[in-house]
Amino acid sequence: MVAPRWSLVRRVLVIACAGLVGCFYVEPINQRPSIDIRADSSAPVFRGDTVLLHAVADDPEDQLVAFTWRVYLCTDATAFESCDAEPFFTGVESDAQFSVPALRGDQVAPVEALRVLLEARDDHGAAAKPAQLLLITVLDHAPTVDLATMPRYGSVVATPIDIFAKYTDGDDPLDALTVSFQVFPPNNATFTFEDVDVPPNPNDPTHRQVGKRLVPADVGDWKVEVTAVDPLGNTTMQTAMMTVVPDGPPCLATWSPIAPTPPTTLPVTEETLFQVPVVSDDLDPYPTVLGDPFLGATTFEWSLKQGGGPRQVIGSATGNSLALDPASFQPGALLELRVEIADRNATAIPCGDGAQTCSVISTACIQRQTWHLEVR
Repeated sequence: MVAPRWSLVRRVLVIACAGLVGCFYVEPINQRPSIDIRADSSAPVFRGDTVLLHAVADDPEDQLVAFTWRVYLCTDATAFESCDAEPFFTGVESDAQFSVPALRGDQVAPVEALRVLLEARDDHGAAAKPAQLLLITVLDHAPTVDLATMPRYGSVVATPIDIFAKYTDGDDPLDALTVSFQVFPPNNATFTFEDVDVPPNPNDPTHRQVGKRLVPADVGDWKVEVTAVDPLGNTTMQTAMMTVVPDGPPCLATWSPIAPTPPTTLPVTEETLFQVPVVSDDLDPYPTVLGDPFLGATTFEWSLKQGGGPRQVIGSATGNSLALDPASFQPGALLELRVEIADRNATAIPCGDGAQTCSVISTACIQRQTWHLEVR
């Protein structure tokens, strides 16, 4: 083992003085070590992050150096009075590693800075002067917000659209966040905007969800802004855009039997059930959904025309089906059996009586179907 430099000097002095008169032995002065703090990373430090610091020492006599770390949680690290009186971390190793808490020791004020103090002393008692002080700014994570819109009835005017905001924060308790909504209607339209009860998810304690129910009174593009703010004022805003549409007409989805195109007729030799099993509509579908406060029912109108006679509405047939008995007619009779549907808007059928089918808006969505029949 190589002896420390000052041990060699001491031995040289002793040998040099041996046999000499008036030679004095002088104990060498123990010089102070110098120290420095070096961070493991230059990345910004956020609350909740893990910080790793290294103590670096240089001792003139190559003596062992012992370290003492003290780290204080602060609001303003430049003023000790704005820091906790007691350090939240202490250590005596050359490396100091710790996680930055979200709140100071009083559990009220958020951590905005760290005051790191490093002291050192060599094994002969010489203390490093001055102690090293490192001030670290601690940043605050902004909240995160995810929006989901759930129109219950296809975004039809005057029907509810549920809006859910799921939020979290990397370094603030969820109870400390404030979440607000703002609605921007088209043309200053009126609306209702009420809370929706959203129970907490026990399987996801790091997130919380709030809900609102928008009932718009007019069509057009609606915007809803959701803003989350943490205790330090960091803000996150998300926007949801919704296009509110008019209540469209109902559509005959299926019918039976198949209706042939004139001049082809459908022969009827026995009692036959004509029916519309399904009508698609935003608010008045068939089959009817019972118990829903916004949904209604399709209305059906059946009519019959024989030969060149007038069309007669069959008042007793108000449901989705009608049974036709050919025995009620003369063999060879030509009949036109028709069904027309309407929703709550009762939009008038725009086509003339001679049209086999009719559509209010598109040939892909018809409100009339006609069967041309021949009694046999």
